[in-house]
Amino acid sequence: MLLEGVPLHKPRELLGDKAYDCNAVRDGLTGLGVTATIPGKANRKEPIRFDQWRCQRRTRVEKACSARQHFRGLACRYAERADRYAGRGSLVAWFLGTQQRRRRPAAQYHQATAAA
Repeated sequence: MLLEGVPLHKPRELLGDKAYDCNAVRDGLTGLGVTATIPGKANRKEPIRFDQWRCQRRTRVEKACSARQHFRGLACRYAERADRYAGRGSLVAWFLGTQQRRRRPAAQYHQATAAA
């Protein structure tokens, strides 16, 4: 089973993508008392209800982790000291944040900064 013997504590919820959408996974999670937040595949005969907001948040985290992996020094952990690794991580996070601001239209960026 997917979660057998892995967690040290019982999870309340499993966030997954469409690859985990099958009845066997859902039934196994229900049997363990875990809520499955997994969007249904397009070819599913009966639609499945799920929390779209949580799935969008999971996607954001997944994309952020993927973007960090494009920086080889951070992905391979070339830094020998923990403080240098943390510094590089902060620098990459700052760089990715500035890149996201550039991709937005200027009006949308100014609305977001004015609200903050």
